[in-house]
Amino acid sequence: MISFFRKALSSWIVLALLGLVLVAFIVTGIGDPFGGGPAANTVVEVAGEDVTDAQLSSQFDRQLATIRQEQPGITAAQAVRGGMLEGVLERLIGSQALSAMGEKLGLGPSKRQVDAEIASIAAFRGPDGRFSEDVFRQAISAQGLTEDMVRREIGGDVVRRQLLGLVDSIPMTPRKLAEPFTALQLEQRTLELGAIPAQSFPVPTLSDADLEAFYKKNIANYTVPERRRITYALIDSAEIAKTVKVTDAAFADYYKRHASEFAASETRTLRQVVVQDKAQADTIAKRANAGEDFAAVAKDVAGYGETDLELGTLSKIALADQTADAVADAAFKAASGKIAGPVQSEFGWHVVHVDAVVTKPARTLAEVKDEIRPAVETELAANAVADIVEKADDALADGANIAEAAKDLGLTVVRIPPVTSEGLTLGESGLQLDQRIRPLIERAFTTEENDEPTVEDVSETLHALMDVEEVVPPTPVPLADIKPQVTAALTFERRMDAAKTVADKIVAGLKAGKPLAALLAENKMPPAQSFTARRIEIAARREPVPPPISLGFALAKGDARALAQPRNGAWFVVHVADVKPGNLAEAPAFLDQMRSQMQTAATNEYAQNFVAAIMSNVGVKRNDKALERLKQRYLGTADQPD
Repeated sequence: MISFFRKALSSWIVLALLGLVLVAFIVTGIGDPFGGGPAANTVVEVAGEDVTDAQLSSQFDRQLATIRQEQPGITAAQAVRGGMLEGVLERLIGSQALSAMGEKLGLGPSKRQVDAEIASIAAFRGPDGRFSEDVFRQAISAQGLTEDMVRREIGGDVVRRQLLGLVDSIPMTPRKLAEPFTALQLEQRTLELGAIPAQSFPVPTLSDADLEAFYKKNIANYTVPERRRITYALIDSAEIAKTVKVTDAAFADYYKRHASEFAASETRTLRQVVVQDKAQADTIAKRANAGEDFAAVAKDVAGYGETDLELGTLSKIALADQTADAVADAAFKAASGKIAGPVQSEFGWHVVHVDAVVTKPARTLAEVKDEIRPAVETELAANAVADIVEKADDALADGANIAEAAKDLGLTVVRIPPVTSEGLTLGESGLQLDQRIRPLIERAFTTEENDEPTVEDVSETLHALMDVEEVVPPTPVPLADIKPQVTAALTFERRMDAAKTVADKIVAGLKAGKPLAALLAENKMPPAQSFTARRIEIAARREPVPPPISLGFALAKGDARALAQPRNGAWFVVHVADVKPGNLAEAPAFLDQMRSQMQTAATNEYAQNFVAAIMSNVGVKRNDKALERLKQRYLGTADQPD
């Protein structure tokens, strides 16, 4: 997954197709996409605007949460080692550079474009599968966002895609250019492979001095990373929800606060035509009022198709947001089946046909009690959790330790032995960590040893009081405790060295013209194996290509090399016995496929160069030290401040 993510981030066209930056945020509720929060270090400056470590961390955490849906066990440290943090930073830089260039060029989306983007987001759809204004407002409100914030960010995404659209139409790759590459993919190779297993060689005699020298040389392999002793107490929303009791007063309060949802309402199913000429609008309204089919008149006078007319079923407020107050007033005064307008707005002259009027009577509390019960229970549980979190914050701020605060709140304190950032311990093989606290352990490695206890948000439904009681620096394991492991490692190294000597001897024999089978037999090694395949077959493999095979497809015909494979406990000799050039006549359709793939690759390259040029134009200043500090916090080995 990490390798896929890094490849995806290298393509700006792929980035443009990843979707709106708010979608994952709104669906998962993770982090603040606008980078809010306490003061932070600037990681990079783009067009005079700072990208802080807090913004980068927020985006990284959200991307990691998405990846964890497919790989639940992946840790932040593993993702950082895989290059994901740098990939997310490049995405932020490119995104901000595109926005800055769009502003510099005076580009900006229309309200209608932003409306269409919002309506296309699945998270804003109601039970009927269509955009719901109520769902939209509830979703953004739940994340502490305003409509203006959402529209501004989505508008920026539209501008970024408009700019990238300038380089996403590269012509199909010419046949003559694609033919050599396609023929190479059809090339067939026959490889001879010989294995020289380490276990074929005698076990060496090792002295204590040998073991001591090997241990010191490889001390990093026998050193336990920094560990931290953590104390925590969980605030579990699911458990707290079980204790919540819904009273009549709670029902009444919820009903009162959501009175508009249960009041009498009216929506209308509408179609409209918008034209710039008043005379055209008058003609459409007159003919439709005279009994002609509205769609037919719209097509005849203004060239509108059937689907161009549909507004859907809207409330008066929603219609006013899409058009203008005057248009909404007229449409909601007209009777079902009648015409409203022409009415002028900033878009032109509107002629609206009222297809249907849907009225809903007001509903009493008794009528909606069962319907709102889940929402009331959820709200009460959320309030109870918020109350406990607030009391915990206050208690810790007043100097209480975790045990004292947890006792007052009825929480259970858990103490775990020192663990690494990945949840590993030393000499505690029986430890069973609560898997839910892995993010808490990662968070613990971003704190300083003397920091006060805190209340942390572990997930949407889980909070925790946390204290780092002890920081254990990286610690070498004494040789006496791991002598058998060190002995085994050194034994393996010596036997692999012996295998290499034989492998080099066989390679020399192959280059002198001797057959591999004879050389292996001469050295009492297993018989040679033959492997024949085309490059296209190798590329299509789902599983990783074995390194000896990869090496065989990189060598010239007749060449031979030795390759160490410690995981297999052997050295391999790879000999390219035969190479047959690809024949395009055998796979004519494959040429067109390659042309298409090369077109995509060229498009991505153009896009990357385009964005790089924009970044150069608007100006990018990087703070490598700030980025390294953030990386080390995720890795759990933060350095002291400069």
